This record gives sequence, C-alpha cells and structure tokens, in this order.
Amino acid sequence: MSQPVQTEPDPDAILPGTIWITGIPASGKTTLGKSLYEALLSKGVSNVEWLDGEEVRKRLKDMYGFSENDRTEVARHVIKLVNEYNSAGKVVVVSTISHRIETRSWIRSEIQRFLEVYLKCPAGVCAARDYKDNYRKAFCGEYSNFPGVTEPYEESEPELVLDTANSSIAECSELLIARALEFISAANPV
Repeated sequence: MSQPVQTEPDPDAILPGTIWITGIPASGKTTLGKSLYEALLSKGVSNVEWLDGEEVRKRLKDMYGFSENDRTEVARHVIKLVNEYNSAGKVVVVSTISHRIETRSWIRSEIQRFLEVYLKCPAGVCAARDYKDNYRKAFCGEYSNFPGVTEPYEESEPELVLDTANSSIAECSELLIARALEFISAANPV
C-alpha cells in the first residue's frame, strides 16, 4: 500500500463537515476515529469533535437498546449533535455501526457535508478481536440484532473503503487522514 502525501492544513481554510466511520462491531471504528481526531488536532485543526457511538449512548444514559427503532433514535441524537457542531464551524468525526443503507442514506440527507468511510472486515476477524465477548454471545443467540452476525452489514458506495482485516491500523490511519484532510480543505469544497 503506497503512503499518501499529507500536507498541513491552513486553519483558515478548513470547511466544517462530517466524517462518518461505519462498519460492524470490532472493525476498528473507535480506534480509527480516535486516531483521526488526534491526527487532525496535531495538524492544527482545532475545530474538530469526535463522537463515538458507545460514548453517545452513555451520554443518553443508556436509555436506548439495539432494536432498529432504538438505533434510529440514537442516530437522531447523533445527527442533532453533528449539525450543531457543523453549524459552529466544526469538523466532526463519527464512529458508529450504521449497518443499513437506508439509515446511512437518511443520515447523509440530514448532514450538509458528509464523507462516508466503511471499514470492511469479516465477522470472523472482528470476533477474534472482540474483547467484550459480544460476538460469542451473538453466535450463541443471546442477541437478536447484532450486525455482522444476526443482521447483515449492507454495503453501499462510500467515499472511502478501508480493509481493516488485511491492512494495519497505521496503513488505514494514513489513508483516512489523507482523505479527511482533502475533504475538509476549502480548496476541495465538494
């Protein structure tokens, strides 16, 4: 994998927007979201926020479960936060499952500037990484709505696909940072 060229962004030439990192559990969303957030800060992008799906659920005092309706309500809260941050001129990094095409299409329609990043990784690889034991529980039938096991991840056409099964965290992070810098640059307003 060739290394992308990265340039330091001009803080005055940063466009607000949302980088939405999606994939099944344990595909690397939190790791890469945090890495991107920290990289942007280190490059002088101080107007950045990071919203991790699990942390948003904690902020909501765990009032939502994992049914489709509950997932939609959590997404509504995330959209609201994203739009508030974007309106304040901030770049937002979001790490969340959002496994249905319909959901991601709806989210995209609610957010003005949107970059979708899909972390492609088979359930078997994710299960081997799962320190929370959720995959084992899903495979044993303890969860009825678990993306990658009882629910398929519906692939679409995101702006960036990262193969987190066959590429290192460092390789995926470099590609993600380069694409994010391009996305938030006022020189590339699309």
